[in-house]
Amino acid sequence: MSDAHTKRIISHMNKDHQLALIDYVVVYASIKYDDLIDESVKISKIDTEQLVIEYSLKAAPNEVETFSIYWYDALEDEKVHVGELRDVKAKLISMAKYCARRQGYSHRRLTKITGPSWGGLSSCLLILFLAVNAYNPQIIRSLLGNNAILGKFLNLLPRHIGKAYQKLEAFSGRILAGLLLIHVSEILLITRNMLRRYRTPKRERLAWYAMQFFEGFFVIKRIKSLVA
Repeated sequence: MSDAHTKRIISHMNKDHQLALIDYVVVYASIKYDDLIDESVKISKIDTEQLVIEYSLKAAPNEVETFSIYWYDALEDEKVHVGELRDVKAKLISMAKYCARRQGYSHRRLTKITGPSWGGLSSCLLILFLAVNAYNPQIIRSLLGNNAILGKFLNLLPRHIGKAYQKLEAFSGRILAGLLLIHVSEILLITRNMLRRYRTPKRERLAWYAMQFFEGFFVIKRIKSLVA
């Protein structure tokens, strides 16, 4: 294994995959995550025999601990054998999956936020429509009545549609409350567990919750597409 290639592996792992390194320390070294200083965890050495990780603990932030993981001794599900350099990547990936699963997490982390789809926007508009109607039905009636084109179009609609709309006006508050209750239930029962599994940071979690309050299940579909 050339020094240049070793340095590239170390640099790549320390820069882009520190979460995996933290998981290695938590699972293989039996160090509690809450005791670790996240940014201190890094690879100091790697070869075809072992991986050496440095880390510091919050109780002694100025002290650097080291932990060696020998490939033959590192538990993981795929039982990857490291005989040469090209085997290291597969071993590290399998170890990352194993360590994350042992803690109840995915080896992937969701830190992105994406805006509503057309379906999500439609759901937001429906919530807004119901909220305005629940507050004062005359607001939407006046908006429709002041538009000449819409007014002519509405006059062409069958009478039963008008009666149905009147019922919608009357029950807008209840429908709105029911939809929002469903959205909150989805957050508590589904989305919260999903974001925990993918270790989404607090600020991003709150953003996803806020969007789901208005969009509903469209947020769940969006999260699944991001981690697929």
